[in-house]
Amino acid sequence: MEPPDLPFSAAELESRPTLVLVYTVHLDTQWRWTVQDTIRDFIPATLEGNFELFAEHPERVLSFEGALRYQLIEEYYPDAFERLRQLVASGNWRPAGTMLDSPDVNCVAPESLLRHILYAKRYFQSRLGTTSIDLFLPDCFGFGHALPTIAAHCGLVGFSAQKFGNWGAPAELPFHLGRWLGPDGEGVVAALRPEGYGEGLSEDLSHAERWQRRIERQFEASGLRVAFMYVGLGDRGGSLDSDSLDWIAQSVDGDGPTHVVQTASDTLFRALTAEQIARLPRHQGELLLPTHGTGCWTSQAAAKRWNRACEQRADQAERAAVLADWLGVMTYPAAMIRQAWQRFLWHQMHDDLTGTSIPEAYRFTWNDQLISLNQFETVLDDAIAAVGSCLDTSGPGRPVLVFNAFERRRCDLVELELEWPDAPEHMVARGGDGEPVPVQIVSRHGDDLRVVFAPPLQPLGLSVWHLEP
Repeated sequence: MEPPDLPFSAAELESRPTLVLVYTVHLDTQWRWTVQDTIRDFIPATLEGNFELFAEHPERVLSFEGALRYQLIEEYYPDAFERLRQLVASGNWRPAGTMLDSPDVNCVAPESLLRHILYAKRYFQSRLGTTSIDLFLPDCFGFGHALPTIAAHCGLVGFSAQKFGNWGAPAELPFHLGRWLGPDGEGVVAALRPEGYGEGLSEDLSHAERWQRRIERQFEASGLRVAFMYVGLGDRGGSLDSDSLDWIAQSVDGDGPTHVVQTASDTLFRALTAEQIARLPRHQGELLLPTHGTGCWTSQAAAKRWNRACEQRADQAERAAVLADWLGVMTYPAAMIRQAWQRFLWHQMHDDLTGTSIPEAYRFTWNDQLISLNQFETVLDDAIAAVGSCLDTSGPGRPVLVFNAFERRRCDLVELELEWPDAPEHMVARGGDGEPVPVQIVSRHGDDLRVVFAPPLQPLGLSVWHLEP
């Protein structure tokens, strides 16, 4: 299913003052509650409230982010999910943001961000027949300079966040609407001050002077008479109150100088032409929050530790599994790897991995992270064992398989625990070239040894080393 027709043309954005109004209900999967509370209380309230809203106001459009939350709806409320599918087909309900969940984007690996986008795109396309072209991250705690590059290379065009309003943002933002560029010069169209999403609405926006002034400043900077605004609820989901809905209707039908269009979060980015985007003001660099959330980078260190362990072990497991599949000794376990990735990825959510959730939430976080880590370990062990069965391990001493998951040559410490009755007092390791590498015996308890050595390793491969006297 293709996105609905655009409610305005690119040409209108140059000739008619336009305020793009995005209705959203943001839901934190874990924060002052756990995922159990989200499933039991907040998701049903969001579904029921908005189903009633659309029955009374079929002209409204909701932008709701996070593929994980759609997965939870499909699993726990299948009847409601079918109703949601109908609303997506009618254009009332729009999947937003192209992320598995709304992750912190500063302390995760770029590969994790790529996976968030990949899995969200696949899910939305396969289950709902559509997807968005924006990064919709209203509640994250600042944004590193690599994010626009990652988004652009994933085919995304736009980005919006409301944290630069009253959350300790820098005194001077580079723009309200412009191009945010990453280190390679690629980037996205960014809306940096759409105001909040938790205050509702209590005015006719077609007459709002602050938006008129902002639109005029945008015209002076880029030739576009346009601004971008959020309205809705934050954190707990739900639906808009009737007074706010009345003000939206009054704004959309208003007789003021500003044309108010209530639409999806990525509509503006779909409408802009390449030439219009090129005229926008530019910023290249970080967009960080100097004060908001500053303590979170050292909070809940265990969750951060296991998250990084999952990222690293996933990379190693996938490389080993590709090698085993290429040699024809093991089928690539795509389903298991995807499941392990998604299980820990959603805990990168901006109130989870950052350490700002309640202590009870981290029992779910740690459990999922360790399950994923064990799954990656299983894939890695199976793949190395399968590849090892193809290698010639004959020769003197004890054969040892060493896996280098890096794309470059390296010489690093290998630590090994093994059982070796009557092991020699001193030993060396020899690889394919026969040159000896010193081995240090760290501990010896009966037949159990722990040794370390530093073999030179070829990039991305498995090699045989023999420990001998």
